[in-house]
Amino acid sequence: MKIQHFGIIFVFFNRSLFAQSKQISLSQEFLSGDTLILGGISISLLFLFGLVLKESVHKPEEKKNPVGSSETKLESFSVIQPKTQSENAVLSERSVDRFVNPNNVSARQAKSQITWKREVPTHPELIVAHQKFLEQLSARIQNAEIYFLSGDVSLLLASKRGRVFHLPESPEEWNLSEKTLKEIHQGRIGFQEEFAYIPLSTGIHPFGYLKLTSVDWKLLNPREFQSWKEEYEEQVSVQFESSDSETGFGNIHAFEVDKIRIQENILIFASISTSSSLPYILKWMSLWTSKILRKQIRFYRIRQDRVAFFLSPEDWEQFSKNLKELIESLQKESHPVDLNLGVSILEESREEWVANARKALGLSIEQGPNRYICL
Repeated sequence: MKIQHFGIIFVFFNRSLFAQSKQISLSQEFLSGDTLILGGISISLLFLFGLVLKESVHKPEEKKNPVGSSETKLESFSVIQPKTQSENAVLSERSVDRFVNPNNVSARQAKSQITWKREVPTHPELIVAHQKFLEQLSARIQNAEIYFLSGDVSLLLASKRGRVFHLPESPEEWNLSEKTLKEIHQGRIGFQEEFAYIPLSTGIHPFGYLKLTSVDWKLLNPREFQSWKEEYEEQVSVQFESSDSETGFGNIHAFEVDKIRIQENILIFASISTSSSLPYILKWMSLWTSKILRKQIRFYRIRQDRVAFFLSPEDWEQFSKNLKELIESLQKESHPVDLNLGVSILEESREEWVANARKALGLSIEQGPNRYICL
């Protein structure tokens, strides 16, 4: 309260005292001391009430002003924020275009290119190696699974549950924690929940791991297990060295070895022309062939756009009857695919056998797409 307010109250009290000391006229008698005292007190109280009311009105207004200023700041920030987000979006798009996708490939394809480092070899001898290794373990334990590491993705190769040996017909994935995955890449045994993960390696970096329960892992004899493990890893190493990393097919070296000892007498060279992903188209053709013939056929990737495979006369008859279906299934994809085949029948010399297959393929390409020639 200001100092002048006390001054006004003091005047009223002073006036009342003066009136009590001097009573001269009628008007002074009317304005007696008691009357002046009560009047002064009443006016002072009214004045004080007015001051209190005034102060109460001013305080809410002062409080509202900071709120208004903060709301203004929030509004200005919200206007700037979308601009920041749009700039971040542009930067992220530029980053993707620069580092992942120079040919405008979709983000999903770019992710798959980063994740999938190599394909699993598909030679039948590798399946035999899986089975033998798991059967050796089954003498001590009941359940075991072998997984292949392709980047950070774990794919089931084979499993043994009791006496049943199982090969997955379609990809079955298993997710590992970052800690366990790091331990496996470092060649150390990882433990996650109730499972133990034992690295499997053919060199410096593990190609996969063996998954066991922690209880079963403790039941194994360390020396005995190490012997089985090394034997299995050596067999897998041979298959990796003779396989194509993008498709899992045999490579040219595997083809040169197998053409000498193979039992089938019909050799097919296939050439693929497409603007789509070649590994994807080649694997599709391999899966289709195995489905039609109802057995696994090993393909060999002898050039970037060319594969070779061996068939018996009965298999070739079944395969050739369904070639139209193969072409149609390939054409259903987003990009056109041209397929040419060169077929050669073994007679005397295996070197001439291979040369005739190459010659037949060349003639097929000269005649146009989606044709085959047999020599």
